[in-house]
Amino acid sequence: MSTLSEREMRKKIDEEILNATPEFLEKIQKFDQENQLNYSTIYEIYSTIINSEKTLSPKSKSKSK
Repeated sequence: MSTLSEREMRKKIDEEILNATPEFLEKIQKFDQENQLNYSTIYEIYSTIINSEKTLSPKSKSKSK
């Protein structure tokens, strides 16, 4: 069972993915395709990408001008 903080973290990640740039979504898709046999969740994929590339951020489409 997830704790409240885990649920809040997952909700935050969900929102960031839903509002991510096309480039960031492509990165998630590529990583997912390469790791399908590992049974990684979207949250694990997201964390791995964010941690491995601190310079790449899921900048929101709605916040860009």
